[in-house]
Amino acid sequence: MKKALAAILVLGIGGAGVAAFAYMKKPERAACVRIADLCGEKSGQKEDLDRCVDEVEQWRKVAGDEPVDKGMTCVDEAKTCGEAMGCVAGAGIKGFQNVVDDFFKGLGKGLNGK
Repeated sequence: MKKALAAILVLGIGGAGVAAFAYMKKPERAACVRIADLCGEKSGQKEDLDRCVDEVEQWRKVAGDEPVDKGMTCVDEAKTCGEAMGCVAGAGIKGFQNVVDDFFKGLGKGLNGK
């Protein structure tokens, strides 16, 4: 019985470790942590990190995968806070460009009835 309990405990801890790794490995979360690290933010809390991740996920829904993925890759490769902020700004501008392009597509369809 003790061996079975120990095995269950080990599996439970292992499963929790895998879940925690997957939770932290999420690309949006990694990008938020990287920016905080580069910009010297040491007093952030889990709520701040969760808010950042939520904002990145929302931007992905609005702007699309390409600008967000490129921005996160850029942040991952950034060496300074300024460079990381440039990555975010570039991804934001590219995403906004996609939103504007989609707006004009919809406008054209609405005006032409197609």
